Amino acid sequence: MENENRRIAIKQMLLYLGGGLVLNSCTNELSKDSQTLTRKPLDAIHVKANEISKPADGIIAGAPKIRSEHTNGQFCCQEITVLPKHAGPPPHLHKDLDEIMFVIEGTVHVMVGESVTEINAGDYHLRPHGIVHTFWNSSNSTARFLDMYPNQDFVSFFEEFVRIDNTLKAKGLTQESDEGKNLVDKLMEQFGLEMFPDQFPPILESMD
Repeated sequence: MENENRRIAIKQMLLYLGGGLVLNSCTNELSKDSQTLTRKPLDAIHVKANEISKPADGIIAGAPKIRSEHTNGQFCCQEITVLPKHAGPPPHLHKDLDEIMFVIEGTVHVMVGESVTEINAGDYHLRPHGIVHTFWNSSNSTARFLDMYPNQDFVSFFEEFVRIDNTLKAKGLTQESDEGKNLVDKLMEQFGLEMFPDQFPPILESMD
């Protein structure tokens, strides 16, 4: 990513995520004898309205509801709030992750490739992997939606992103430092994520 566009993209990601840090990824266990995938029994999980699902150490990034470790890595989701005239993350694509959005409140505009769709309260929308996409709220009212990740522990991506930022700050470094770029690039590669920040400025301008 070009330096200026990268700076804008990283800043937007941090605004989008808010505070907190932790990485609680989920792994399935392989039987040593058969080398076949064995799944742990699931526990019932109840996350009440206006609450979040906390990781073991209680430190949060975003508003996770069902965590990947609750489902043996099969599913996780989080609730996302986008303020009026605000954008979500920079345009990006996932190599493997498909995302399902359910809008709870307000209206969200979703870009997938060359298409922009208005998603209203009560609507669902699928963002397939391998296609550049993002979302924003161009209205004068708050938008709120559930983002569901059926095939990747993407909640942990957000938490690790903030963990990296806090680690860098503790060293007096920024995301633009050599160490910062290296850590973020490795995280993007780990989760199969590619950013296209050059497509972001026009979207931000539309929020004005």
